[in-house]
Amino acid sequence: MVKRSTLLAALTATLLATAAPALGDAPAAAPAAQSAASREPAYNRFIEAGRLAGATKNYAEAEWNYRQAIALETKASGENSFAVGETLAELALQVSNQGRFQEAADLFQRATPIIEASSSDAARARLASYRALDAANQRNYADALKYAREASTARRSEIAAAQSASDAPVSQGELAHSLRIEASMALRLGDLASARAAGEEALFIVSQDSGLPLWWRPEVVSLMGEINEADGRVINAERDYRDARDLDQKLFGDTAPTAMADLRLGHFYSGQQVYGPAVESYRAGFAILAKDSSARAEVVPDQIVPYITAMADGGSANDAEIFRASQLSGASVADQTIARVAARKAATTPALAELVQQAQDAEQARDNARVDLAAEFAKADDERDNAREEKLQNDVTLASARADQLFGQVAQQYPQYASLASSAPAELKDVQAQLRPGEALVSFVTGIHGGYALLVTQQGFTAQPLDITSTQAAVDIAYLRNAFEPKLGKLPDFSIASSYALYKALLAPLEAKLAGVDHLIVAPGAGLDNLPFALLVTEAPARGSEHAYGKAAWLVRRMAVSQVPSPRAFVALRAEAAHRAAAAKPFLGLGDPSFSGAKGPAGAKALAALADACRVDGPADPSLLRALSPLPDTARELETVGAHFGGGTILLGADATEANLRAQPLDQYATLYFATHGLLPGELHCASEPSLALSPPASMPSSTDADGILSASEIAGLKLNADLVVLSACNTAVSSSGPGGGSLEGLANSFFAAGARAVLATEWEVPSTSTTRLMTAMFAHGRGNAETLRQAQLELISQPATAHPFHWAAFTLIGDNEGAASSARADAANDKGGRS
Repeated sequence: MVKRSTLLAALTATLLATAAPALGDAPAAAPAAQSAASREPAYNRFIEAGRLAGATKNYAEAEWNYRQAIALETKASGENSFAVGETLAELALQVSNQGRFQEAADLFQRATPIIEASSSDAARARLASYRALDAANQRNYADALKYAREASTARRSEIAAAQSASDAPVSQGELAHSLRIEASMALRLGDLASARAAGEEALFIVSQDSGLPLWWRPEVVSLMGEINEADGRVINAERDYRDARDLDQKLFGDTAPTAMADLRLGHFYSGQQVYGPAVESYRAGFAILAKDSSARAEVVPDQIVPYITAMADGGSANDAEIFRASQLSGASVADQTIARVAARKAATTPALAELVQQAQDAEQARDNARVDLAAEFAKADDERDNAREEKLQNDVTLASARADQLFGQVAQQYPQYASLASSAPAELKDVQAQLRPGEALVSFVTGIHGGYALLVTQQGFTAQPLDITSTQAAVDIAYLRNAFEPKLGKLPDFSIASSYALYKALLAPLEAKLAGVDHLIVAPGAGLDNLPFALLVTEAPARGSEHAYGKAAWLVRRMAVSQVPSPRAFVALRAEAAHRAAAAKPFLGLGDPSFSGAKGPAGAKALAALADACRVDGPADPSLLRALSPLPDTARELETVGAHFGGGTILLGADATEANLRAQPLDQYATLYFATHGLLPGELHCASEPSLALSPPASMPSSTDADGILSASEIAGLKLNADLVVLSACNTAVSSSGPGGGSLEGLANSFFAAGARAVLATEWEVPSTSTTRLMTAMFAHGRGNAETLRQAQLELISQPATAHPFHWAAFTLIGDNEGAASSARADAANDKGGRS
């Protein structure tokens, strides 16, 4: 993903706050008290890099930089130095922004006594602001309001002390920030009087203090629009939203902040059922977003759902527009992974890196000129400099043209990078052209206030409103998945009734449109990416049959189910299949790595140790990998499955290394099979990429290419021609903080970038016996695709010992290898006499 300029990125991070579940990021902290480390250039570089990464919402990168700064400061001045305390607070916020709330709480607990013991009112106020943002991330708005008020009180004390010591004006900018948090939290709690009081004071400060950034004003004006809208003052709200949008337009032209202001205005009009202006505002915002993939990554479903409603209920429904807009929301872990892969590719190609840097510099120059131009416009008429305005306007035009030209060169000269960096939506007609008879693609947009399912068939399109929110779906999915965590050696009961209820909410409204569909391709979107749709039940269980798994009306009885990260990925994979020659060799498998750690709690401790050891600039410590729990049953699994391919190439034990993998002619294998541990971003705290763990080298390697952790970026750099990659691994889709389906898709995306067509992965750890039976059955029916997976799942369902979905529903096929295995699919259907 092409990186935004510093100014625009920081602004976007702030302005998006009202749309995101979390309030947003705090302004950059003031420099910490000078200590031994904080005077060192390396320390300052880590701090500045952390702030920049946080402003661009690259929270994992920010986390890594703050951890490096803390390590330096701790070594220089001890773990209780003031600089360590301040940086711990910064780190805690970045961890909270990634949803790891318990870990954030522990970091705040370490930071609090250090900061409280200092004489810095500013540091205490900043800590309170960060605690407020952490509480807002958890939607604990009452605590967020409490902390925000503490921050405001501390800011007032700081300002009063400064004013008594000096006659010089004192900036109240950070007070305005804490007041903004106060107003936002009070608004969410329905305390409109408090929200209005805090919002109006913040607006007064940003309007009167000429030293504050110009873009703070539209942010607070937009917040006042929210408050007025909630208070029923719709005329005032409309004025506020429009004023904020016009201010952003003056400051930044047709860039991300203006697009987000357009979306907020459209959201307001849609809520008032004024659908014509709503659609007009949304279209203006979408036109800007179409040119800015970075800004698209920040759009959330609740900004898109009202647009679809406005299009559908306003009588101006345009199927192609609705489908295109539905893909703008929800930056998932998969999107973040592939963006990092693109960035790594750029960094390792000097000519590309230079071209991208030049384009970013042109964007920076454009944005700087826009801010300077807006400052001129803001002056009184008798103070304005027409010549300077004309020069700045010319600078904006020239820099914009230069940036467009350079990004055009990137797309032309480095199409693979451009494809990775782009997250442009797929067109409805292109999806329909790639679908075959009997196939349908369904995608979802679910937010905290509602959602839509969008069904595409060869000739049809349906945008179906859903009576379920992302919050409700998360609770329901978590409840279902509780049945897949054995307790004291016994499986909990799976609720067929609850599965049916979820089916009714997600797919039943489309039931008539699904008639005749025998292969459903699901693009789940954020929030549903950890739900294996095959385990949904299409009919209520009969009385007394609530746990009769062999008799349940599983969706997989009706149709094969596969998954894609996005409609765009589906189109790309399906279109590419027509131009790819088959691989010469049938099978390459790696498993039973040389891990020697213990299982159970000790194994979890080893994983935590590996998670805490940052691997960004250097290789992983082999001893940390070696301490992972062994997987001896995977050897038999690989040998059994490999037998269906005539043996193939199988690397086991000490041979299952990253170096040996790279030594293979990978582009000559049709099926790659990894039977090992999967490591997710939630577990690798200082990395933001999912990875696979292979056998560690005997000694410390010289590079990451042979250290035994195969990261998403490294996977994308491989050269594959595989119809299928199998990830029969622990934790390929569940992290320490909960199910991680998005991480699974991120790993799959990296294999797609390397040349794979489909990835089969497990959503939870499945017993070796069940895994071997399912894989053996699947490959017995053909080379392995959605239909052969379905047939294998049905075989396990038919046996009482494996009918519980724990044994068969964990396996998710992501991607599309139908072109490579269509004959196998037909043969499998014929072998079974049609569908069950």
